[in-house]
Amino acid sequence: MALSGSAARRYAEALLALAPVFDRTTIASLRDPSVPMRQRVEALGSALAGEPVTVRSLLVLLLEKDRIALVPQIALAFGDLVDRREGVAKARITTAIPLKETEQSELVRRLERESGRKLRATFAVDPALIGGAKVQIGDHLIDSSVYAKLTALGRQLAS
Repeated sequence: MALSGSAARRYAEALLALAPVFDRTTIASLRDPSVPMRQRVEALGSALAGEPVTVRSLLVLLLEKDRIALVPQIALAFGDLVDRREGVAKARITTAIPLKETEQSELVRRLERESGRKLRATFAVDPALIGGAKVQIGDHLIDSSVYAKLTALGRQLAS
């Protein structure tokens, strides 16, 4: 059964939202052999009552096959697959100072326009950059930081 992009996105988002819940304590409780499997399945089912049936079924299957500890990794991998299918690329943008939300949105819009791709951006701050930004889209790095320019200038002067 092929999923539409929006359905796959909803499932990916549901899994990603649930992933943090599956910490060591939760996983240990769900894997506790002293608790009958039926009770563990019922507990998981009632905790996930508001989630899509497909997501609940997947998690019950993982529980029954003793693979419930993989939920966080599966959620991330599924989210990546859905993004790839929808043509969305991950971008990591590092700046010397924090950007306002409006500045972040404008920078992402400009990068999307220049790259011709839809981006899912994460932002970080690194004061060592001095100014400018480093942008990583997939395996492509654009470093327009003042630090990178000063380093390049230093190399030129040294040679």
